[in-house]
Formats: sequence, structure tokens, C-alpha cells
Amino acid sequence: MKESIVEGLKKIGLTEYEAKAYAALVGLGEATARDIHDASGVPRTRIYDILRDLTNKGFVEFVEGSPTYYRVVDPDLVMERIRDEFVEAIDKSKKELRNLNLEVYGSSPIWCVRSEWGIKNRIRDFLAKADTGKLTIFCRNPAFLREYRSDLKRRKATILVDDLSKFKGSGLELKEMKKHFAEQFNDTTVEGVTFRVDCILINTGKESLIISYMGGEKLAIIIKMPMISMIQESFLELSI
Repeated sequence: MKESIVEGLKKIGLTEYEAKAYAALVGLGEATARDIHDASGVPRTRIYDILRDLTNKGFVEFVEGSPTYYRVVDPDLVMERIRDEFVEAIDKSKKELRNLNLEVYGSSPIWCVRSEWGIKNRIRDFLAKADTGKLTIFCRNPAFLREYRSDLKRRKATILVDDLSKFKGSGLELKEMKKHFAEQFNDTTVEGVTFRVDCILINTGKESLIISYMGGEKLAIIIKMPMISMIQESFLELSI
């Protein structure tokens, strides 16, 4: 049995044993619990419970007898039903979350995001909310400007880079930071851990977002402190 099939079924909510039993039954067409146990490797002590759970979830149907025979409900119909239920649940959750408003006291103005998906999502959200003409960026990574070029153009961002020669063909209007200022952003090693700044995004007078690496781990640091964003912007203005 292909591991990818089991992993795919687990992603739609089946346990590993359920996924193995269901995949085996799809291949068998119609079978007894013993046949499914032999084909799937699900322990005999668990197979009846697993088949009962699959029946309750609408994946399997059975014909009572001695022995009882099981067969799968048409997989296309099952997957279509799961997709519809999943989309409906997502839409409902989005609506309820938008209307959720809890009072939080003492919330930190500085947050850290680690996952690649979370970082990209935070960048997109930051750019979407940034005021047009009030977005300032310092960048050391050409790939960042390529990925978000259309958003940066739309927001009329002021973009500073450490070395213009690295950013040829970016399609953006760029300004080069003075060398002695740019050197302040060189990689730094402290107690054996290397720190690297890739990019700083500043929404003037509101917040800033720093994309960096710490010991090889990518981080996004969100700072919701207007005074800090103003100080950061002032530094960048002096650097050109």
C-alpha cells in the first residue's frame, strides 16, 4: 500500500488505522473484516472498531451476516461530501472569527513569527494595510523585491538597498544606502549565533516588520510601536 495514500487520507481526518483499512477496502471492493485486516495490517483486535468508525463517518457500508461483509461508499461521492463540508466549515469559522471580539489586557507590542507560511502571510497582511506613499523598506535580499514587486509598486514604497548592483532588473525605483550605514546591517555573530537582517518594512508612524535570520532560522518580528517605527524611518532617511 502506498504511504502517500495513507498520508492523504490522514489529512482529511482519518486516523492511520482508518486510512489503511479504507484504502485496503477500496482495493478489495468487498471483503470481510479478516480480509481487510490481512490486506491493511490493522491489528485484528482493532479492525472491527475501525470499520465501525468508518461506517459512522460515511466511508463504508456493510451487509450483516456471518461473516459480515463490508464495501466502500463511492470514493468520489465521499470526497465531494468531505470537500463541501470542509469548505462550509471554513466559511463559517471565518465569519465567526471576524465577529469575535475579546478584551485583552497587556498585549505585547512585539511579536515573533517563525513558520514560512506564517511569515509570508504576515508580510502580505502588512503590505495590504500599509498606507500608500508611507511605506519605507530597507532590503538586502533581491528575492524579496521580486516576490512582492507588484505590492510595493502599488503602495508607492520608498525602497533602500545595501548594494544596487545586487538588484539589477528589479523593475523598482531603488536608492542605495551609504556604505557606513549599510555596514550596520552586516551579519553579526553573538555567542556563536549568527544574526542576519534580510528586510525591514516600516509603515510610517504605525508599525514595522523585520525579516531576519537567527542561527539559520527565519523569523518575522512585528513591532507595533509608532515611536519605534518613526526612529527606524529617521535612521533610514539619514542613510541615503
